[in-house]
Amino acid sequence: MTAPSEPADAALRESEARYRFLTETIPVQIWTALPDGRLDYVTRQTAESFGLTPERLLADGWQNVVHPDDLPLAIARWTHALATGEAYAVEFRVRLADGSYAYHLARAVAQRDEAGAIVRWFGTNTNIDEQREAQRRLQALLDEVARQAVESAAVITALHAAKERAEARVAELEARSRPTR
Repeated sequence: MTAPSEPADAALRESEARYRFLTETIPVQIWTALPDGRLDYVTRQTAESFGLTPERLLADGWQNVVHPDDLPLAIARWTHALATGEAYAVEFRVRLADGSYAYHLARAVAQRDEAGAIVRWFGTNTNIDEQREAQRRLQALLDEVARQAVESAAVITALHAAKERAEARVAELEARSRPTR
């Protein structure tokens, strides 16, 4: 058996460093899970965003950081993905290190072996709280515009009716003021 070559070792170290830099610096949470759904890897950045160590998050699981109101849907979707091998996607709130909650979009896809069996799940959680807040503000603005449009329509209808009444009254007064022959 031959020993690995030094250039191959250097290339492997460079590849690992590049991968580690990528996973620890992109602005999403990165994780992997075993075929049964148990987390087996989270980036330090992911764990720290929850105020946890990677070891603690792996030991406790992800359910403890999901908002209780959102947990049933998240579990149902994850269970479905595990049972079918279909991609996982769900929006939920997670508890951040400061105790606040922020909406995240979780996604995962299965890695399969040559026989098609799932060997690992690769997932991300993307903070979408700002987008959700922008959507909420936009919807509130649209609701206000719609309310004002309804009010404006009612005012226009009332003004139109008042105009018709005024025109009818003017016509009536003009008819009375004409000399009769």
